[in-house]
Amino acid sequence: MAELKLILITYIQFYRRHVGLLLLFFIGFSLGAALLTAIQGLNLEAGKRYQQTTALIANPVTHFIRPVLGENRLPNSMWSRIRAAGFTQVQPVLEGVIETDKQQKLALRGVNLLQWLTQNTDSSASTANNSYSGFEQLLNTVYIDPKLMQRLNLKNSRINIKMGNATRALPVSELQGLGMTMLVDISLADKLLRANGVISYFEVSGLNSKQAAKLNALLGEQARLEAAQEQAFDALSEAFFFNLQALALLGYVVGAFLSFNAIKLAYNARAHLQQQMWVLGCQRSALIKALAIELTLLSFFAAVLGAILGAALANALVMDVSATLRGLYQLDRSFVVNLDSSMVASGFTLNIFVLLGFLASQSARLSTVLARIKWPMLMLAIAATSYLALTANTKMGALLLCVCVLLLFFVVTPPIVKAVFKLPWPTQNPIIQWLKADSIVQLPALLSSVLAILMAMGAAVGMQIMVGSFSDTLDTHLEKRLSADLYVRPDQNIQALGTKLAELPEVEKVGVYWSANSELKTPNSMIAVDVMAFGATASYNQHLTLLNNKAPTSTAFEKNKNGIVGCLVNEPALLQYSLTVGDVITLRQHINTLTCQVRAAYYDYGEQGLNVVVTTTALLNSSLSYTEYGLSLWLKPNSDVDAIAEYIQKQHQLDSQQVIANQQFKRFAKQLFGKTFYVTQALNIFIMLIALFGMWVSFLTLGRGQLQPMAVLQTLGVTQLQLLGAKILQAALIILTTLLLAIPLGLCLGWVLLTYVMPIAFGWTMAMTVNWLQLAGFTVLIFILALFVSALPLIKLTRSAVADNVAKL
Repeated sequence: MAELKLILITYIQFYRRHVGLLLLFFIGFSLGAALLTAIQGLNLEAGKRYQQTTALIANPVTHFIRPVLGENRLPNSMWSRIRAAGFTQVQPVLEGVIETDKQQKLALRGVNLLQWLTQNTDSSASTANNSYSGFEQLLNTVYIDPKLMQRLNLKNSRINIKMGNATRALPVSELQGLGMTMLVDISLADKLLRANGVISYFEVSGLNSKQAAKLNALLGEQARLEAAQEQAFDALSEAFFFNLQALALLGYVVGAFLSFNAIKLAYNARAHLQQQMWVLGCQRSALIKALAIELTLLSFFAAVLGAILGAALANALVMDVSATLRGLYQLDRSFVVNLDSSMVASGFTLNIFVLLGFLASQSARLSTVLARIKWPMLMLAIAATSYLALTANTKMGALLLCVCVLLLFFVVTPPIVKAVFKLPWPTQNPIIQWLKADSIVQLPALLSSVLAILMAMGAAVGMQIMVGSFSDTLDTHLEKRLSADLYVRPDQNIQALGTKLAELPEVEKVGVYWSANSELKTPNSMIAVDVMAFGATASYNQHLTLLNNKAPTSTAFEKNKNGIVGCLVNEPALLQYSLTVGDVITLRQHINTLTCQVRAAYYDYGEQGLNVVVTTTALLNSSLSYTEYGLSLWLKPNSDVDAIAEYIQKQHQLDSQQVIANQQFKRFAKQLFGKTFYVTQALNIFIMLIALFGMWVSFLTLGRGQLQPMAVLQTLGVTQLQLLGAKILQAALIILTTLLLAIPLGLCLGWVLLTYVMPIAFGWTMAMTVNWLQLAGFTVLIFILALFVSALPLIKLTRSAVADNVAKL
């Protein structure tokens, strides 16, 4: 035991002298684990979002009571009837949108806050309850998340909310965990939203299967009972989190390469120390135990630090993530990422696997075997890549294809980088010749950093291509989809307003937007379907682009010989819900149905759910309950859009948010989709910073082993400037070769993302576009940054005097 303790103390002293290695190890594993646990934390909290009620009471929500399809509200009397039947764990929720005096529209949720007075819980609501000065304050206070308060710039403790023509000032209190939604008592929400006693839905806690059957029978045809785990968000957001997890895993691998490099450098630097301890009588078993303890402790502390950083990173991104998930994936509540033991466990497990891989790589026998099977493995990787490129039709298959592409580049990169220094150069300069020989010696130690830069740059280029392609496709899509000149969203009397607007001499055509919620029963599940109608004929659907890049014609909506009307479905219907052109589908809404035949599919970027387009005539004949959302106006050529919009606002008492011009609508849509990529861009930057830091520490650490040859060169008359120029040239050639290889890697990854991941995960197909000027600028920027971080330790090294270098040998 004393011997083991002495060895561990010696290792600690080693790290005190080599702080850079310890930092590289921790930063590699910690930041890599932070990326992974940040996304894991977001996904985990999204899955656990029903572990407490909307009133932040620690009672898991198991079911929801929602209105039947086609209706939006439930009567308040239903709550009394349900509670009278013995279901006391049912609580009402009222949701809506309010407007402040600064014309800010905010989501509002009203719940029964009297629970805070009757529940004995340790939740944050109970903690906040200690500050209430009275019953009246509880029922008249608006509770807002601190982050949202900062965004709203609420410097005082009150918020002014518009109620018709009047404004009401209400006290504000901070409450963590509410996200983008404000929380009030349901009585106050009823007044602010002028709901007249109706309810949005009911939350049910702790309902077992027997109780669920009884409650379902009680509700009858008046409402629907839905299990919490069957909400639309869970199905729609799966692809979003899958992509983020894949990118985070890529970031972890980059960090693991750096930590692998730190271990390798420490192992080489400590080889002489290990030999000395062996000569002094330390047992081999004690050395192995000390190494195991050392690496286990480092891995654990790195995992803990990574989990803490990951939780902080996730909470920094959670507001934008929540906004994206709410807008695109129907997220029904916000969440706060808390540190979880599973985050530490996953990071620690991955760290141990990486360390075991390092220990295995030190086996001479294994190295010999790997050298022999290197080329067979390359051929196998090529074969696997080719096979997956032809057959990949699942998320896992697409992910494996990305892995195979990465492995191919991992195999070919080291020999290509070495070949740069082995090829004959058109010079016999002795310094250049020394540079070539020195590079061959240094490359094995730099290999991990080189591969980390390759992966980080390749991932960044691939994501840049995917985002750029999606952005270009979305621009074209919105240009066609939002082709009307004006969109009018009145609160009521929409059809009457449409008739009046059609009579204006400047208006060429007036379309509508009707939507009806329905369901499609399949052999395996019940799919939610949004039935939309834009007009009575195909001419009102010219803003849709079919998969053959043509606009719909009248044949797409005509009845067939059996009297069944035609309809259009969006692209995800084919790629994710297995519908085909020619299928006859029956859409159900309560007791009403609509049967149609799928005649064609149209592009629908940004939508993952199943959408069906019919004519307004077909929707009216089906008796489905629908909602009239607004009107679309196409104006005659040379009409003044702004003047007509202003006229409509004044003539029909509408505000600027209800009459929206074409370009304004497109800008809103672009902003919404732009938020989708905030997280991926942040992760890309994070990954690249990890790789650059690893390059800096690698050159810093390798410099210690170059003291002797540099001292010899300086003794022979090589100046410091010549030596610095040679070393910077060496770093520039290594980095430049790596970046040039990373560009085709990024192109391959971008192609895989667009050709496989997008259709499989999201249900969209799009062409690959590359902005070569932007790509070149990005490459030059990374080259300059990488060269700069590599040159810093070289400058310090070459400026030292010859005597100092000799003294350090």
